[in-house]
Amino acid sequence: MGELLRKVFAQQYQQKAGQVKPVKQHATGVIRNPHDPDAQWSAKGKGKQKKTWVGYKAQIAESLPEKDALSQERFITSIVTQKASESDDPGLDQTFQDQALSGLDRPIELYVDGAYVSAARLREAKDQGWELIGPAQPSANRSELPSAYRIEAFDISIASRTARCPGGYESTQCSRLNEAKRQKVSFRFEWSYHCRSCPLRSQCVPAEQSHRTIVVGQHHDLLQQRRREQQTEPFKERMKQRSAIEGTISELARAHGLRRSRYRGFAKAELQNLLIATACNVKRWLRIVAETQIGSKIYLLLFRKAIYANLRFFLTLRLSLALVSKPSSGCAFSLKLDRDYPGSSAESIL
Repeated sequence: MGELLRKVFAQQYQQKAGQVKPVKQHATGVIRNPHDPDAQWSAKGKGKQKKTWVGYKAQIAESLPEKDALSQERFITSIVTQKASESDDPGLDQTFQDQALSGLDRPIELYVDGAYVSAARLREAKDQGWELIGPAQPSANRSELPSAYRIEAFDISIASRTARCPGGYESTQCSRLNEAKRQKVSFRFEWSYHCRSCPLRSQCVPAEQSHRTIVVGQHHDLLQQRRREQQTEPFKERMKQRSAIEGTISELARAHGLRRSRYRGFAKAELQNLLIATACNVKRWLRIVAETQIGSKIYLLLFRKAIYANLRFFLTLRLSLALVSKPSSGCAFSLKLDRDYPGSSAESIL
């Protein structure tokens, strides 16, 4: 306990000129309360879009029914609870593991948001025979360059080691870069002499450089293809498949209390989230029963009994949790979504 208090004090206060003052701006992962060290401070976004919270984050996967299915009801297939400071990307692997433990096959199509789309993930999906459907993030912004001259404007072929710039000049000056520690392979393209007389030089070449150079990863071809594909209408139409997950998140947060963690500690917060997702699935299953099987008073009576039985079950679980743990003061629980959700055994949305 003493070590924990020292850690909290070091994170919350700093010494300046012999005086102890509170830290004005916290780093991601800082402990805010020694009574619940698992609940961490984190932030996302910048400026007016910046969001901060203390607690955890959850990634939710939901099934996607076939268009001609009798019921269009969707079911939650996985809910992964993470520390607030953890990256989104590992949540995708955890989602696959959880679904495998539940006896579900890996989906053929996985609809996600841009946080899960990378060159490495696209290559993994292609090699394993499933499709990762989501928009790719834009390349890193360079404030001194107009958007028309970012990496997206270059036509690059890793296989042939060539790249064509916005001015139409093709470069074959390609160098392979190996980072042994990170096990990362990159390729650098240069236009050492093409830029000298190019009319676009002032806009395309940074002031501190003599000519334009770009560095891309070994699977950049797949990333380049996705960035172009996502501008097309067919792709935008396909991405409408994942819109329903927003409604599911709203249902979990507003109707089931997912946005607030009632208990202290990661393990209990994770259990709460699993019970919430289970309760939501039970309600959706009962809705299907009501729509397809209730055609007489006998069926209606069975339906009511099923509802009461499930209510008693979840009330008992909730009471058990209350007995084994004192409710916390209510640390905020941030909803973080892997923006694709797994649909059925054939399709998925995260």
